[in-house]
Amino acid sequence: MLQIDALAYSDLRRALELGLCPTISRLLREGFALRRWFCGLPSATPYCQAGMFHGENAGIPAFRFYDKSARRVITCNAPHGVQYIRDRIHSPGALAGGSSYVNLLDGDAQTVAFTVATREKMSVYRRLGGTRMALLILLHPIRMVRMVLQGALEWLLEEWERARGELAGRVTHAEGIFPFIRILSNVVVRELQTMAILLDVYLGVPIIYSTFMQYDELAHHFGPSSKQALADLRRTDARIAEIWRMAQLAGGRGYDLVILSDHGMTPALSYRVQYGESLGTTVQQILDETRVMGGQAPRALASYAEDTEYADMGPEVVEAVAQLTPASFGVRNGIRRFRDWLRSRYGLREIIFPEKYRVDRTNDVVVTYSSCLALVYFAATERRLLLEQVLADARWARLYERLVAHPGIGLVATISSNGVNLAGKRGRALLRDGQVELVSGENPLEIFGAEPYVLRAVESLVRQPNAGDCVLFGAFDGYDIVSFDDQVGAHGSAGGDQVYPFIISPERLGLGAESLEDARDIHRTILARYAAANAAGAPASAANLTPVTSRAAV
Repeated sequence: MLQIDALAYSDLRRALELGLCPTISRLLREGFALRRWFCGLPSATPYCQAGMFHGENAGIPAFRFYDKSARRVITCNAPHGVQYIRDRIHSPGALAGGSSYVNLLDGDAQTVAFTVATREKMSVYRRLGGTRMALLILLHPIRMVRMVLQGALEWLLEEWERARGELAGRVTHAEGIFPFIRILSNVVVRELQTMAILLDVYLGVPIIYSTFMQYDELAHHFGPSSKQALADLRRTDARIAEIWRMAQLAGGRGYDLVILSDHGMTPALSYRVQYGESLGTTVQQILDETRVMGGQAPRALASYAEDTEYADMGPEVVEAVAQLTPASFGVRNGIRRFRDWLRSRYGLREIIFPEKYRVDRTNDVVVTYSSCLALVYFAATERRLLLEQVLADARWARLYERLVAHPGIGLVATISSNGVNLAGKRGRALLRDGQVELVSGENPLEIFGAEPYVLRAVESLVRQPNAGDCVLFGAFDGYDIVSFDDQVGAHGSAGGDQVYPFIISPERLGLGAESLEDARDIHRTILARYAAANAAGAPASAANLTPVTSRAAV
């Protein structure tokens, strides 16, 4: 299974029409079927991969969220955040005995590389692929030379595009290390994961799942239908061609190929650019206007001094270097002393990374951003507050009403005693058991999607453990959605193509007749069946795939 991260069904169709994916076009002519599916909410990779790999994705309300009882922000940009999620998954993984490359979760895979969180505790060096990946690099010097040349070209392309955007007045933000991230993902990681998959197919590894993350990075920065994002699909398509060719020539086991995305992406406008401040600043300003009994206003302050999602990134990279260094002459110990000093002195601060969440040690209110989805927590209590409790407190009631009225916020959802309360600028409604009951004005969910599966997904999201006391969707006009992060393409909430990924599979798998309304359905209809077939000693009937019980999945 090859995942093209964040590529919506509609954008894949656009790329096919432009001739950017010749391999996928050929597969569709040779017996593979393409269909759209609904990924559920949140439309984010941790939720989707947990559902696909384990059939279990409760307790993941966003890419970033807050654990009230532990008083900590969980962010999936940091290994400890993804590990928090992984440690709370108890269902067996469908990748057992197989390989996981460039995924957030391992799915119980035996071999991992560039995988963030694993069931068994392992070092960063091992999560990056360990000695196996180092040997692959040494054994392919031609590919290494190609990576260096492509990296240089990628750097020049990024700087050229940045300069053109600034001259044209189109650049809304510039993350200082994005050029390095672009080279790492678009060149280094893509080449290494392809080499690892080719080796696995040659060896007959029973199940392989790998994510090509390059489109997601470019689409966030340039837009999901941008020339930069769509044109890069040509390189991913070429890697898919290599993998499928190897599967046909050397895969004596007989591989089935499934290509899919975990969610899509919607064109976005930056909240900060549109309104001149971050959502956290908006919340703090509203709180500053609220004075109760002459006391201090509630606080929602930035936490970029010590504990951030990036603060430990530098030290972890240094530790990986230390493990690659010979232990002789005390070099490794010296590098580790430098790691400890780096951890104690420097994180990567807001000067490089824009604000992703707001919280402080005396956090009365915590705000986390996950692209076009934001969560607001009233953190003085560990309990989830009902809407009635929010409105009974003058401080929180004012904040709630101001958020509902803000032009950059399209929906504020809360739990009430009667169900899930939905509030927008033009109306309010109650969502209960997948049915909407209009309270006043217009249905605030109408613009985001009124299909039954959307209603069920929104209700499930708001009721998720660790969801915010208030769940916020960015304002959506039918095309652009407001992103609380500085992004040109966004996903996380409902609205537009972000909830409609694609899946390509052999027609004999019969996915055209299946109901795919959550990432868990990919586990049920595909991965669980192959996992059963590949289990040691499993009878042929266990897979419920009579024509392909002896086949493997890639």
